[in-house]
Amino acid sequence: MPNRTTDDTLAAAVDRGAAALLARLRADGVFAADGDRFAPANTAAAVVALCAAGGGDPGGVIAAGVRRLLATQRPDGGWAMDGVPSEPFSTLVVTAALRMAAPDEAGPAIAAGRELAGRLGGAAALPEPVMAGLVRQFDALAGFGDEAALPRLPLELLLLRGPARRLLSLRLPIFAALALGQEAQRRRGPLGRWLNGRARPAALAVVREAYEREGSTGGFSTDPWLTALICLGVGRSGRAPDIARAAADWLRAAARPDGGWDLMPLDITWSTFALSALLAAGAGAGRLEPVREMFRARQQDVPFTALACPAGHWGFSGDRSWPMALETAEVAALLRALPGGAEDRWARDGIGWLTSAQDRSGSWSLAVRDSKRGGFGPCPQMTAKAVGALLGAGVAVSDRRVARALEWLAGEQRADGSFEAMWYRGPVAGTAAVLEAYCLANRADHPVAAAAWRWLASAQHADGSWGAGDPTAPDAPPQGRTAPQRPGSGPPEPVAGTVEETAWALHALLVAGADPLGGAVVGAGRWLTERQRADGGWPGAPVNEYIRHCFRYTDDVIASGLAVRALARLRGTGARGGAA
Repeated sequence: MPNRTTDDTLAAAVDRGAAALLARLRADGVFAADGDRFAPANTAAAVVALCAAGGGDPGGVIAAGVRRLLATQRPDGGWAMDGVPSEPFSTLVVTAALRMAAPDEAGPAIAAGRELAGRLGGAAALPEPVMAGLVRQFDALAGFGDEAALPRLPLELLLLRGPARRLLSLRLPIFAALALGQEAQRRRGPLGRWLNGRARPAALAVVREAYEREGSTGGFSTDPWLTALICLGVGRSGRAPDIARAAADWLRAAARPDGGWDLMPLDITWSTFALSALLAAGAGAGRLEPVREMFRARQQDVPFTALACPAGHWGFSGDRSWPMALETAEVAALLRALPGGAEDRWARDGIGWLTSAQDRSGSWSLAVRDSKRGGFGPCPQMTAKAVGALLGAGVAVSDRRVARALEWLAGEQRADGSFEAMWYRGPVAGTAAVLEAYCLANRADHPVAAAAWRWLASAQHADGSWGAGDPTAPDAPPQGRTAPQRPGSGPPEPVAGTVEETAWALHALLVAGADPLGGAVVGAGRWLTERQRADGGWPGAPVNEYIRHCFRYTDDVIASGLAVRALARLRGTGARGGAA
C-alpha cells in the first residue's frame, strides 16, 4: 500500500501544479505561455513576403529578422523552435528567406543549412506534399530553382467552391492567394487565359471574405505564418493592393522587438488545457470566472463564409480566429462543466456548431465538413473529443451523432490498436482520446476500447513514461522504446518519454478503470511527479504539430495542464502515484 509520504507527494504535486497554472492567468481570462516563442519558419515566411512586396525595409524588420535567424542557427546548420530538434522544413524555408534578404551576409549560414537539409532528404523527404511544394516555391523565389518548372496551382479550382473547400479546408484562402500570385507571373494559352479570367474574381472573393471577416486588419487568424503566405500571394498578383498593404503592415507591427516573429498566440488552446486541469484539481470556480467570460467573448459570432462555416465555433486565439473543431469541442465541454453550465447558451451554440460540422461518415474534420482525408481531414482524436463534448451536453449514447462517430472510430483503429491525432505527434494522444470516448459512452468493454487499452499498456516505457510510440515518426523508433542502434555503438539508447504523452496515457487508463495501485499507473504517476519543476510546472516536449509532420513546438502550459489533470484524476481514486 502507498505510504503517507506518497500521499503527500501526489497531493503536493497537484496543488503546486494548479498554483503554477493559476499564476499564468491574465486579467482577460487567458492562461498565457511564457518563454521564447520565436519561430524560425514564421520569421522566414514573413521575410519572404516582405521582400517580395518591395518598398524597402521601413522599420528595419527584415534586417532584424535576418539577424535573429543568423543568431539562432544550430551547430548542425539547422533551425527549429526552442526545444525542438532541427527540422528540414524550417531549415529549408529559412535558407530561402536568407538568400532573398541577405545572400552575401548569410552565405555561410545558407550553405550549412542547405547541407543539413540535403542530408535529411530535402523537400522530397517532407511527409506533407503541400509543404514540399511550398518549399520549392520559396526556393524558386530565392533563386534556388526555376519558378516556371513548378507545378501550376489551378486557379480554376476556385470556380468549384464546394469541392475546393473540401479539398483544401483552411488552406483555401492561402491557396487562392498563392494561385493568384502564380497566375500573374505565368503566361498561358487562350483557353488558360479564359479560365483565369473566369476564376480570378472567385479567388479574390475568397481572400477578401477572409480579410473583411477579420475587420480588414491585414492579419489572418493572428498568425504570422498565414498572414505572410496570403501577403506573398496577393502582393505578387497585384490584384488587391489594399489587402497586400494591410497584411504587410500587420506583419511589420507583429515583429518582435528583438527581431523575427513568434508562433501565433494560442489563447484558447492554452486556456482549455489549463481550465480542464484546474477543474480536475478542484480549483475554486470563482477564480475561474474570467476564463468563462473570455471563452464566451471569443466564440465566433460571424460565419466564415469562405469556408461555409456557420457562427458558433472557437479557434486557437483571438476574436476572429479561424474555425477549429477540436477547440470548439473542448471549450463547449468546459463551459458545460463550470457551475451553471447546463444552461450556458454559448456551450449550446458550440454543440450546435459541432453537429453542423460532423462529416457524413460520422467523423469530424478540422473545420470544413467532409474535408478530404489527409491535411485537415477527418481525425480520430478530434472525433473522440467531439463525442465527449456531445455526451457531456446530455446527448444520449444512442443518439445518431454519437453512434455514427463511434462506428467511424472503430473503422479507423490501426491493426495494433492505436489511433492517430492530427495536432500531436504519434498515436498516444489519439489512442488515449478514443479510449476515453468509448468509456464515456459506456463502451469500456468494447473490442475497440480493449485494443486501445492494450496498445497503451504495451507502449509504456520501463521507467513508467510514454513517448512517441509511432514507428512512422522520424524521431521515434519502433514501439517508441529504443533509438536505432549503429553498428558497434553498444546497447541502444532509450527514447525519452514526455510529460504530455505520459499524462494522456495515464488519464485514459484511469478513466478506463485501470488499477490505481497497479504497476503501470504507479509508475506513470511517479514519473510525472519526479519531473515537476521547482516553479510547479512541467516542461513541454516537441509533441505539438503546428504544420503536420513538418513544424513542431513545445509548450509548457499544455504539458502542465495535462500533468495536473492526470495526477488529479489519480488523487481522486484514493491511490497515490508519487515517489515513495
